[in-house]
Amino acid sequence: MSRPKLTVVGLDAATFDVVDPLIEAGELPNLARLFAAGSRGVLRSVTHPLTPHAWATMTTGVNAGRHGIWDFSERGDGGYELRLINGSYRRAPAVWDRLSARGVACGIVNIPFTWPAPEIEGFAISGFDAAAREEGLTFPRDLVSEIRERFGPLVLDHRFPIGDDGGVDLDLVRRAAEQKVEIALWLAERFEPELLFVVFMAADHVHHICWDDWERRGPESAVAEVYRILDRAAGALADAAGPDGDVLVVSDHGGGRLDGVVNLNAYLARRGLLSYRGADAAAGRRFARRLFELRRKLPEGLRTAVKRRLPAVRERAYEATTYTVVDWSRTTAFAYGTFGNVIVNLEGREREGTVGPADFERVRDEVKTVLEELRGPDGEEIVAAVHRREDLFHGPELEKLPDLIVEFDRYAWLGKGNLRSRGTALLDRIEIEPGSKHSYVGSHRHEGVIALSGPSARLGGTIAAELADVAPTILYLLSQPVPTDLDGRLVTEGVAPALLEARPPEYADLESVAIGPAESYDAADQESVEERLRSLGYLE
Repeated sequence: MSRPKLTVVGLDAATFDVVDPLIEAGELPNLARLFAAGSRGVLRSVTHPLTPHAWATMTTGVNAGRHGIWDFSERGDGGYELRLINGSYRRAPAVWDRLSARGVACGIVNIPFTWPAPEIEGFAISGFDAAAREEGLTFPRDLVSEIRERFGPLVLDHRFPIGDDGGVDLDLVRRAAEQKVEIALWLAERFEPELLFVVFMAADHVHHICWDDWERRGPESAVAEVYRILDRAAGALADAAGPDGDVLVVSDHGGGRLDGVVNLNAYLARRGLLSYRGADAAAGRRFARRLFELRRKLPEGLRTAVKRRLPAVRERAYEATTYTVVDWSRTTAFAYGTFGNVIVNLEGREREGTVGPADFERVRDEVKTVLEELRGPDGEEIVAAVHRREDLFHGPELEKLPDLIVEFDRYAWLGKGNLRSRGTALLDRIEIEPGSKHSYVGSHRHEGVIALSGPSARLGGTIAAELADVAPTILYLLSQPVPTDLDGRLVTEGVAPALLEARPPEYADLESVAIGPAESYDAADQESVEERLRSLGYLE
């Protein structure tokens, strides 16, 4: 068997704020030995440090203005409707696309925003943007049937690990991680990829619902136990790589305490920049929400059958704009999403735009100033910066990004859009899976994790990298030229000096790699993904 030359272990949201105390306590022996055998450091995430944007940047090596993935949804024609997106909406090639074009086999497992599974040299299993149906879950397409036949039902880490009793189901986390490793190694033996890239979501999920437990109980908390499970998974993948294989551990962002949630549209309304419609619209939205909740109680099989056979009667709360609570004709700016995305209601772009093109820059600056003045309930500053999109990003997909990006202080605060429910209170909350004993208590941080071990690693090095740096580093470690048009750089501070001297990085203007058309979800798929994302707190 030919082992992977490079194994990438993706630990979504992993943070040194948890990893280091547990290593010091002897709780994470595998990560400890990997870190000791090479270089490690902070992998700084993007703004916003949100899963779709972050993983797309990491795996393409370019910014969101070029790859086009910003959030779990994007604004449709007319500017107000939101449609869920998936990996096929990415407009820049990922490392596996580039490697496959050169005949290098890859194996990718559960990387976020990889549905439908890409047709690559090697194999692929989609991430948590995957639809409920089996079609598109894997490549080769019939691979999913073989996996189920050999391993039984797939145990996926696509939702919060909440058991029937409302508590954290650590056994589910354990089974999902163990099965994922078994499947990845079985497929690696069969396909012999040079790159094996496996992502685990459990740390992110447990942060969101148990961060307060970590702060209270440390090594005795559910967070610590999830990290111990992930440590064993990382160790198994590293062992399979063998002494001649490199292992790269990465996280797309870090994690930390959530101090509060702001209803940005309520704030904009207070400042005279947004107006709500009357009571009839609010009543309509409440009816739509009740109808949606009633349908959610149907058995999944029946619900899916109804969606596929009777699409005309479907009610998708996420896309239902008939009962929007915003009076667009009297609105200057509005927010959407949960992290702080603000749009100027522009004539000619938004269907009921109120700001003329000649006034756009002036109005945007006025809205920016208003957002910078936002304070917490005790008068504390909670906004670190408000960015114009072009100040952070560039590229042909820039128009998909919000006009203004509210960067909250350490992302200990979040800013919801609340386009579907009217509220005057400034403070809000993130709704998660019904029936849970937990609340949304953890948020993201910019500071993620990166560590390189193996024969290519610099011993004892300190890495200071950004997400876009991961893709060129992967290409170099696999002896491939680095495209000159990438935004990221090779993380030379983590690579052995002798290797850099013996094989200096090669930079080249390479031929473009074809990107296929975006593939939208059908009605049933959309509802299943929508429900999953809503249960995770990412949708209103």
